[in-house]
Amino acid sequence: MPFLQIYAMTMAEGLFDRFFIDWYWVEHTKAWTIPGTEDLRPYIPRKTKTVKWLITIVGNPIIAAVLAGIMMVVL
Repeated sequence: MPFLQIYAMTMAEGLFDRFFIDWYWVEHTKAWTIPGTEDLRPYIPRKTKTVKWLITIVGNPIIAAVLAGIMMVVL
């Protein structure tokens, strides 16, 4: 049970970061446009996005399992 709770929290955080912050806020609004750096767009390169998605999809279950294991030992 602790694994599912921790996994749900980490996935919610990860998906919020990938969709809202990275995709919408950074790529589709002018909030991150720094004058004089328009030629550097996209601000988050494709390789970095790929690594972030891999960490979200593969890393979150591992992190949740480790944290749940620690929680079960300590409590």
